[in-house]
Amino acid sequence: MSKKTEELVLLHSNDIHGTFAGDTDENGKLCHSLAQAAGYVKKVKTENPDTVYCIAGDVFQGSLLDSDFHGMSTMDMLNLIDIDAMSIGNHELDYGISHLMFASRYADFPILNANFRIRKNGRTLFKPYEIVRTGNFKVLFIGLITGNIVDQTKAEGLVGTFVTVHDPADEVKKIVEQVRSKKVEPDLTVLLTHIGYDADVELAKKLDPSLGVDIIVGAHSHTYLEKPDIVNDILILQAGTGNTHIGELRLSVDEATKDITCWDYKLVPVDEEHCPVDKFVRAMVNSYQMDIDEKYSALVTRLKRNLDNYGRGNTTEVGQLFVDAFSDSLDVDIMMMASSSTRCYRLDMTVTLQDLREAYPYDGKIYRVKVSGKQLKHIISYMLRDEVLDDWKDAFFHTSQALHIVYTRETGELELTYKGEPVANDHMFSIGLQEFYFINSEAVLDQTNEELSKAAGITIVSEDAFETLKKYLQEHKGLGGRIDNRIIIQ
Repeated sequence: MSKKTEELVLLHSNDIHGTFAGDTDENGKLCHSLAQAAGYVKKVKTENPDTVYCIAGDVFQGSLLDSDFHGMSTMDMLNLIDIDAMSIGNHELDYGISHLMFASRYADFPILNANFRIRKNGRTLFKPYEIVRTGNFKVLFIGLITGNIVDQTKAEGLVGTFVTVHDPADEVKKIVEQVRSKKVEPDLTVLLTHIGYDADVELAKKLDPSLGVDIIVGAHSHTYLEKPDIVNDILILQAGTGNTHIGELRLSVDEATKDITCWDYKLVPVDEEHCPVDKFVRAMVNSYQMDIDEKYSALVTRLKRNLDNYGRGNTTEVGQLFVDAFSDSLDVDIMMMASSSTRCYRLDMTVTLQDLREAYPYDGKIYRVKVSGKQLKHIISYMLRDEVLDDWKDAFFHTSQALHIVYTRETGELELTYKGEPVANDHMFSIGLQEFYFINSEAVLDQTNEELSKAAGITIVSEDAFETLKKYLQEHKGLGGRIDNRIIIQ
């Protein structure tokens, strides 16, 4: 007797990063818009009611459509889509813990996290899991986040000292046991993780098969997996970044045992060929876009040429432009600006206020500290670790033009010159650091705040980094060029 099977469809997105209005492809057609993604979700759910749609975090930050409204516009737009579950990502915390908790209450869909907790009593800040019932299926979603957000919360002062991140594997075990104690046996268990692909693989290896985890929908590393990776019989999925694709997993499930008998997977391009447009989402996006256009259409500057900004572990043309602008504007010998601060892939020759705001969306302060040549050498060596250059796992810093760096990876040899002169161990240099990276200096520079401030204390040289950058670019035209030889990695 042949087995009877049912089909369950899992759709997923991750790291949308404010890509709501969309882009234009090489043929002038709309792509990557939220209205198209919403249209595809609606189409599949109409065709197969046993469909769930989930998002694995980082819908915030990346465009003014999000950041100018501190994510509340994003919640408005997402509330028009039939989302079954979403986990928080690190950028959901960009506007603060309390703001995210408010936004999560505004959402018409569950926003999940199990391992971001209050340090003192271990309580969760968000709903840890959700059981979604669709047709004959019960799908358990569990939200998990990277431990790196603890560094991010330090900027929140007192509140940031009250939070911690627990081990994801431990939390999964606790939740599965808690669900089972309620006599609920999910047909499918899905982890919505925002920890990065490599960490997803390690998590899958650690999970006991008896826990019944079937799928990890990943995020954070912006990885495009054209087919699932299978680790410890767990399917690992991830759909890149920027709303370019929706992942679609079709599962055939035994009607009696609820075991997965077979599956099929594809990454669906978010474009005119594959996705109908949801007119209600499009109208909502357009209404916010009109506000942005009115507020941010002013011209800031004209550059010499279009500038590239690809990569997190290397120098870029946009990075060079911005770090030199800060260095020239502020009373520092050397400016160090994290590559992750620039949130664009390119900057066109004509720069509007919107372009600049999206390329550098941060208002934080800039601090000046004083370090010895010996400390500077240690800081630069720490920045040039393999995990930074190869895996983009930690902060790479653009440095201002006066500092020349030659690093030989095979031997670890480092040569530093400042304005053409070798950097002596006892020479003192003033360094400009963005607020977030000063607060987290021990993690990103291997120098504590005390070590950085020992020589001459701490001075705030800019109360608003964005305004400093904007003013400089307004006053200087025709800037920008190809990458120079200030950092040579051999």
